[in-house]
Amino acid sequence: MIRLEIFLLGNFRVQFDGTDISDSLRTRKERALLAYLAEEPARLQTREKIAEFFWPNRPETYARMNLRQAFLGLRKAFGGEETLDCFLEINDETVEFNHQQVWVDSQAFNQHIQESKKHPHIELHTCQDCLNHLEESVNLYRGDFLNNLMLGELTSFQEWAIFQRERHFRNMLITLQSLSKAYFRRSDFDLANKYAWRYVELAPLEESAHRLLMRLMTISGRRNAALQQYQLCKSIISRELGIEPSSETQILYTQILNNQPIERIDTGSLAGKIPKPFQTRPLRPPTGPLYDPNTEIPLRAIFIDRLRHALARMKRRQSNAVLISLSVSFPYDEHLLPELKKQIDILLARRLLGSVREDDTVARLQDNEYGLVLEDIHQPDVVGDIIKKITSSVGSLIQVQDQRIQIRLAIGWAIYPLDGHDPATLLNKADIAMRTDKLQQNIRRPHF
Repeated sequence: MIRLEIFLLGNFRVQFDGTDISDSLRTRKERALLAYLAEEPARLQTREKIAEFFWPNRPETYARMNLRQAFLGLRKAFGGEETLDCFLEINDETVEFNHQQVWVDSQAFNQHIQESKKHPHIELHTCQDCLNHLEESVNLYRGDFLNNLMLGELTSFQEWAIFQRERHFRNMLITLQSLSKAYFRRSDFDLANKYAWRYVELAPLEESAHRLLMRLMTISGRRNAALQQYQLCKSIISRELGIEPSSETQILYTQILNNQPIERIDTGSLAGKIPKPFQTRPLRPPTGPLYDPNTEIPLRAIFIDRLRHALARMKRRQSNAVLISLSVSFPYDEHLLPELKKQIDILLARRLLGSVREDDTVARLQDNEYGLVLEDIHQPDVVGDIIKKITSSVGSLIQVQDQRIQIRLAIGWAIYPLDGHDPATLLNKADIAMRTDKLQQNIRRPHF
């Protein structure tokens, strides 16, 4: 029997009858379409809604034509219509993905977790079958959902993928927490620490993860290691957030330091409120929290997500990335009318996009401030030339509505890995450099 396996956790991958055919899918849209159909619950979907989802704000005939071409690409990758029909039923009006004939890692991941939840055991640590299910789910989690398949220009898909990514990530954290606590209850401290460490590695800013590990270390006789874990937690929280650990974490540290008894494992609650399931809908023009409504470039949330994944790629490739923080001001036109300001913002975004490569990221971090991520900068000494190009392109006069608008730029940058290894450190360094540049310009600016 022909077997189709689709991997969505980590990098997108398709394995067909034992052979990796990921590269046979011609376009990112074809891969995204297959990923979307595989992840969504089993149901009959109309071609019209799928076309609107992937080709929004386009005439219906154009969208349906592109969807038809994407399905042709899938048929070619799978070796013909007859083979694809085993997994995907397509007719003139509807599409249905046959989940029973396809193994999808994200579905298997959730299925193992649900099997453990549904099983009528008294305590999790007493049920080896349920522990086995949870361990299988952990083994399936190879990384963030669709780590290498984010369509930045398509808000509907981006919103959907980020929702799925957060859902799976939270389930993973809860599973690690449960396994660590269960194996502690079984006095298997090696496995308890193994899963607690994975929890900390995935969510270093979750103080509950550090507290869990500190308690495990203390109760298993590794008091000094628990004290060191607190110092690690403190340094991470300070570096990333600029704050001290919570009072709960500090109290636990004091108890361990003073050899006071640690009576229980308090793992906290990570579940919180589960967001409403994502509903497929026709895409409106980019608005809301992900994309700027005027320029249609990403806002801060997407920028941070792209930066994090860019750094992961550069680490694997042993290459450099440049993070640029850029501020725009209008020294002779400080109070611009809203409509004029809107047109200027659009022109500035176009200039920024035109001054970098197609695969680089340009985002609006807040009003008049932008962030850029440039990957695969093989020689860091070329950054000066890049900055000159951006300054020349973006900082020139803007002619709009018969007005000549003078632009002033303040720029700061940071280089990965030279200036830091994580988004927060690089952002902070670039932002400080940008604001220092702005301050120096203000000092040099003549006053009349």
